[in-house]
Amino acid sequence: MSDISLFEAMRTQRSIRRYASDPVPDELIATIIEAATHAPSATNRQPWHFLIIRDRELKRRMGEWYVDAWSSIYPNVDPSTLPQSSRSGLELGRGMVDVPALVLVCLDISEERPTTPSLIHGASIYPVVQNIMLAARALGLGTVLTTIHRKHEQEIKKLLRIPASVETVALIPLGYPAEGERFGGGKRKPVDEVTSYDRWGQRAP
Repeated sequence: MSDISLFEAMRTQRSIRRYASDPVPDELIATIIEAATHAPSATNRQPWHFLIIRDRELKRRMGEWYVDAWSSIYPNVDPSTLPQSSRSGLELGRGMVDVPALVLVCLDISEERPTTPSLIHGASIYPVVQNIMLAARALGLGTVLTTIHRKHEQEIKKLLRIPASVETVALIPLGYPAEGERFGGGKRKPVDEVTSYDRWGQRAP
């Protein structure tokens, strides 16, 4: 495990969409998932499940659906005219078959009240996602949080035999960064620009 602090992992963790072909050892995946399970959980229900996808045919199908979902966001657009930040999603989908592992984070909603807003359903799952990404960074592994696969939620659930009471929440590619990819924080707004005290817009005393 890399000897980096939690704060360094937070500052340098960034979206990685191109991966080396090196496989991710089982013990590292287990370490990452174990870290994920220590995320906060409302009433300690722990409504999560992690599906690790390494089979090439399954990754190929996931990539095809991912590309289709991406294309629905940018219909009839020449990808070369888009900024790199937008094109990178298409490149990820096209290369998904070669990503060493995909982590499909799932949420069991069987005990949720029918009136609970869908946003609240996910309240206990996104800290899990963040733990996965930070643990991966500590191990020198790249990740990126993606959700557009949900356009094909039903097809994915059928392919992977996911129960009806379970929703897929995030699809996280996992692998060592490809040559040319690097960790490092992106540009962020200054803290005082995004923070108010007591009332909106009120600066620190």
